[in-house]
Amino acid sequence: MTTFATLTGFIKPRGLLGLAGLVLAVLSATAQTAEESDDLFKQILSLQSRMKIQITGLENTQNEEKITTSGSLEQQLQQLLTSFNHIISRTATGQIERIVIINKKQDEPNHIVLPTRLQGSHIMVSVSLSGNGRVWQTIDMVIDTGADLVVLPDSLIAELGLADYPFIQKTMQTANGQAEAKIGMLQEMKIAGESVENVEVAFIADALLGKNKLLGMSVLGRYRLTIDDGSQSITLFKK
Repeated sequence: MTTFATLTGFIKPRGLLGLAGLVLAVLSATAQTAEESDDLFKQILSLQSRMKIQITGLENTQNEEKITTSGSLEQQLQQLLTSFNHIISRTATGQIERIVIINKKQDEPNHIVLPTRLQGSHIMVSVSLSGNGRVWQTIDMVIDTGADLVVLPDSLIAELGLADYPFIQKTMQTANGQAEAKIGMLQEMKIAGESVENVEVAFIADALLGKNKLLGMSVLGRYRLTIDDGSQSITLFKK
């Protein structure tokens, strides 16, 4: 009896000390996490590291308050990006591979602002394309109001999930003269967070296009377009 009481006397304080230590450790870890993710920028930066993905345009999230999230890492990321126009590129297996954060969503729902960059004399914009809704590619395209259709190189056909698509052969006029093109349809394009469906596209031999990919009137023609040279942005107003 004495032995049991003596042992109990020693066990209780040690158990309490151990529990107290555990609580302090949890509180310390929680405080450290809160400190590391005290704004939206750091929250997204943390998820980028944990998910091992590439995120560009993170600077657009600076000076934004942190957001309370829940669920899987992907669900948390989607919650953090709710207020931003963004493009998600996935692998063939559906895993997120790359995210481009375009800008914060505008209050006015009737127009889209496209941040652009200059490459020589060309105005470039980042878009995400899918031929079948399952396989996506994020690419930079040249704004070309002189092109009737979206024009892409042949090498992207399979990468967009269109290897078995019943293309129509057609002769088209290009800057380098006439060329044989494969005419088809992209199921969806995402541009600055806006989804554009059933986009007519022409695929032309890579040698004729070089590295150019043209964002033509099969998309741009759905909007009224204004170009601001000062801010290097393009605004698309919904018709």
